[in-house]
Amino acid sequence: MSNYLYCGDNLQILRDFVGSATVDFCYIDPPFNSQRNYYTGRNSSPTFIDMWHWDHLAAQKLQEIQAQDFSPTTIALFQALPAIIGSGSLLAYLVHLTLVIQEIHRVLKPTGSFYLHCDPMASHYLKLVLDTIFCPQGGEFQNEIIWSYRTGGASRKRFARKHDVIFFYTKSQQWVFHAPKEKSYMMHRYGFKKSNFQLEPETGRQYSLVYGRDVLEIPAIGSDSKERLGFPTQKPEALLSYLLQASSDPGQVVLDAYCGCGTTLVAAQRLDRAWIGIDLNHESIKIGQQRLVDNFGVSCLENIIIHN
Repeated sequence: MSNYLYCGDNLQILRDFVGSATVDFCYIDPPFNSQRNYYTGRNSSPTFIDMWHWDHLAAQKLQEIQAQDFSPTTIALFQALPAIIGSGSLLAYLVHLTLVIQEIHRVLKPTGSFYLHCDPMASHYLKLVLDTIFCPQGGEFQNEIIWSYRTGGASRKRFARKHDVIFFYTKSQQWVFHAPKEKSYMMHRYGFKKSNFQLEPETGRQYSLVYGRDVLEIPAIGSDSKERLGFPTQKPEALLSYLLQASSDPGQVVLDAYCGCGTTLVAAQRLDRAWIGIDLNHESIKIGQQRLVDNFGVSCLENIIIHN
């Protein structure tokens, strides 16, 4: 089972190297349009740049959306957006992601699932993009998942921002889904039978297993976490494992088009999935490779085809 690691522009790599209907599961955690640079450790050069500007390249990409094989609803959306949000950083960001998401839709199998990780600052616009790409072609919106965490700062001027948004879409009406279960401590409600409850030895409380909610309370990576690599915006492996186990099977193909430090790749490798990782930054690719070696030994590199 071969795995592929690409360093370069994800849009071009998807177009040149990833065939149509070859991917079972895709998760991306792209930049959030934060308008800042991110660094790893003491590196003087940024690990990735999350700065967006409206310039001639962004305008060319917008023309590409309006000229190529996008759905009429996607074209209509981008005809309207400049008048609503202006021709600035947000529009440049949305144009970039729309081109990438269109390619992800192409490479997904008919039974494929797509998870887009974003934050509340742009999620409402991104859902419009996803709706116009997936739904007119037989796909469907499944969930807006809230990933709740406690790390980060707070402000006296507003409620503390302590969640990210993960949109879950499927390419068709048939998809892989293994409903996760979680503990519920609610007693004598909703017709639960006492025989379904189990005892939690460490607390003495009784619980039953119920289908998981769309709110995930998986701890973020703290400053003292063994998993921490010092990589900006690193997500916990437990989060990716949860999504992978819900929406894919062993042996299937997983894609992360913004793979960063390789969390998706490590989770996929541990769960016996084949994977494709893409990132623009050479330092990120090196960190991801080393992380795979640290977790699975040097022999894992024998099954990885690397394109720099």
